[in-house]
Amino acid sequence: MAAKGYCSTADVANFLALTFTPAQTAQCEALIERTEIEIDSETNRAWLTGAITGEAIYAPPYDLWLRYAPVASVTAVTGRCGVGEDEEALVADEDYEVRDLNAGQIHLLTPGSYDRVLVDYTPVDAVPADLVQAIVEVVAARMQAHLRPGSYGLDSYSLPDLTVRYARSHVQEAMPPAARMVIDRYRYPVAV
Repeated sequence: MAAKGYCSTADVANFLALTFTPAQTAQCEALIERTEIEIDSETNRAWLTGAITGEAIYAPPYDLWLRYAPVASVTAVTGRCGVGEDEEALVADEDYEVRDLNAGQIHLLTPGSYDRVLVDYTPVDAVPADLVQAIVEVVAARMQAHLRPGSYGLDSYSLPDLTVRYARSHVQEAMPPAARMVIDRYRYPVAV
């Protein structure tokens, strides 16, 4: 699976103020792909997904929350009354109302009429800038062990007695604290 493109190897290289070798570029691409998957899992959402067809919501409540918000457009909403029944096209502003595209909220007027609702929609096709920066920082932090193996984890050293002190805090956190705070803001509670 290739990276979706939340950030590029050039973004990471620029952040580190380095020019990557081909091996470092390959490692960076693998870390970007892994970090994208981790971010999608952490936030319970995704970016750059393309059009979503048939997102199913069973026993729908009045307010539906689409998984991949923010949403550019809702193209179709259908509902069925029970298992084995035909899907019925729901009419905008008559059967449902799009309340908030940014939050991915759709309001059903009579949710008890359906046991399942299917929604076709197109998410916004841009990754927020602060999230891109957070991903760049996470990937850069994970590359440090290979970029500077001699000083990775070095906390301090002093002269003339030459005291070298290594810290373990850099390996105890999964991601830098500033990146974690950005990712936490995008955490999206969705029942799947």
